[in-house]
Amino acid sequence: MTLLVPESNLTLEFSLNQPNLTLGQLYAFTLTSQYSHQPLVLDATAIESNARYTTFQVQFPIGFGNSHYNGVYYYSISEVGDDAFEKGLVKIITNPGGGLGTTNFDSGIYTEERVSEVFFRPNY
Repeated sequence: MTLLVPESNLTLEFSLNQPNLTLGQLYAFTLTSQYSHQPLVLDATAIESNARYTTFQVQFPIGFGNSHYNGVYYYSISEVGDDAFEKGLVKIITNPGGGLGTTNFDSGIYTEERVSEVFFRPNY
């Protein structure tokens, strides 16, 4: 899936192959960077649903369209506070401008003072 997010229109609609979902229900649309692994959780509303697909409407935050968020992200959609019922990859295209918007990689493990020991057998 590819989403174009210009700063002039931060409300987007997209469809997923999820049939017969409740209209007006609030869902969590989560974008996770493949680099920094930092999630961005957005509210998604089901505005159309039938036996084949559901169309969602998502409001991106102000400034998102002018940031450098171009790239491929993991996405998931779930009911708020529940497990994701759809996951995949999404390509985000914005109008680049402003700062780079980079976030440092965080593996979640404290490794600052880790020292390695090397053992080897010399060749005689």
